[in-house]
Amino acid sequence: MPNTNSSTLNTQNLIDYARVFDWTVPTVGLAGYDDEPALSFAQIIVQQIMNKNDPWKWNSYRFPAFFTSPYQQDFPTSISQNLMGWLEGATIIQQNNNSQPIPQPPIRAVARLQPTSLCGTPSEVCWILNRNAITGLWPGANVAYQNPLASLGGGPGSNPLTAITDTNGNIQVVTTYGVTGNTQPSWPAASTAAGTVTNDGTVRWTVQDPNGVAIRVNAIASNGSVVWQVLPVYQQKPPTISSLSSTFAPIPDDLEYLIKQGFLALCWKKSDKKTFQIEYAQWLADIKDALGASDRETQDFGISPSEPITGGSGLGGYSYPGWQGWSNSGN
Repeated sequence: MPNTNSSTLNTQNLIDYARVFDWTVPTVGLAGYDDEPALSFAQIIVQQIMNKNDPWKWNSYRFPAFFTSPYQQDFPTSISQNLMGWLEGATIIQQNNNSQPIPQPPIRAVARLQPTSLCGTPSEVCWILNRNAITGLWPGANVAYQNPLASLGGGPGSNPLTAITDTNGNIQVVTTYGVTGNTQPSWPAASTAAGTVTNDGTVRWTVQDPNGVAIRVNAIASNGSVVWQVLPVYQQKPPTISSLSSTFAPIPDDLEYLIKQGFLALCWKKSDKKTFQIEYAQWLADIKDALGASDRETQDFGISPSEPITGGSGLGGYSYPGWQGWSNSGN
C-alpha cells in the first residue's frame, strides 16, 4: 500500500473558512454542518488538482518490483484499481549480471500494448486489469521455480509462468520460489479474497484481486535469457471525499491555498455565474503555475530527435515525447 502525505485540512474547515465571506451564504449558509454542496465541491477540487498530465512528485508511488519470466508478458500485482490513476513511468534493471554499472536500458509507459510472442528486452510497459492478464495453468508436479537472483549469467532458464489461473478461477502469483508438490494443491474457493496463500510443495501462491492492476511488457523473455527487474511508478487516483471530516491527503498542506481558492471559486457558482467563470479560470491557471513551481529541475530523460521534424537545428528547443510541455531547455 502506498504511503499518504499528511493533510490536516478537511471539508468542514473549508465551510468554516468560506463563512468568513458574506457572499458565500447562499452556498454554505450561516451556520451548521451542511454536507452539500460542500462534499461535491471538495471532490471537484481534488479531481482538478490531481488529474493533470504532468506528475506531482508527492503523488508518485512504486508498484511492487517483479522479475521477467520466460514467455510471460503479463504480471498481475497487488495494486488496487481504486488506487491506480495512471502509469507515470518505469525502470528496468538487468539481474544476474555482475558487471558495473548494471545495465538499465530506457523504457517508457504507454497506454496500450497488444499480446505478443516477440522475445527481447522490454522497451514499453502498460497497465491492464489483472482479470485481463494472460496467465498459465498449474505447471504440474515437482516443477522447479528458480529464484531469478540465485545465479549470475543465465537466470531462471526454464521457469514456468509465475501467474496462473487455478481450477476455481482465482488468479495466483508465485510469491515464494521452490518446487511444486507431488499433486496439485487444493485451491481456495472461487472469488477468494486477495492475499490468500496456498502452499504447493515449497512454492507459495498468493491470490490476486481480479480488479487489481497488472503490468504488461512489449517483449518477453525466453528460456535462459536475461532477467529484468521491472519497477513501474504510478500516480494515485484522487481520493473520495465522503464526509466533512475527510482530509485532502495526499495533497500536502503547502497547497492548502489552492484548495481554499477552488472552494471559493465554486461558491461563486451559486451567487454570481459571471464572477464564477473568472474565478474558476484563474484557479485552474494557478494550479498550472503550482505544478510548474513544484518541478523546476532540468529534465534529463526520454528519447528525442536530433532535429525537429519540420527541420532546423535540434538545439532550438525540441520537445520530449513524454509529458506535455517538457523540453530540452528544462521548462
